[in-house]
Amino acid sequence: MSVFVGARKCDLKILAQELGQKVDDSHKLKDLKKLILARKEYDGECAKEWLNTVIVERKEKEEDERRKEEIQIVERKRQEEIAEQRPPRRNPNCRTKTPRSN
Repeated sequence: MSVFVGARKCDLKILAQELGQKVDDSHKLKDLKKLILARKEYDGECAKEWLNTVIVERKEKEEDERRKEEIQIVERKRQEEIAEQRPPRRNPNCRTKTPRSN
């Protein structure tokens, strides 16, 4: 069972699907482990390497998404700072009252 250390449900779903199992969202973590171990084609070392690849790919994807979110936050803050530095725009259609001198 040490093959599954560090694996999430989504990782085991991918591995089970790649081993030819039909998997849906109703499967629990322990069910996925049983499905994988019950396969005739199951080879512990191969499955471990395969699962490690799945985990690494998931972590890379999560890191990319985190970086994109950080970039969006920085860009949003930069836009807000620029907007704060600009003087308010005057509407050319709006007439302002000018004081009359007597």
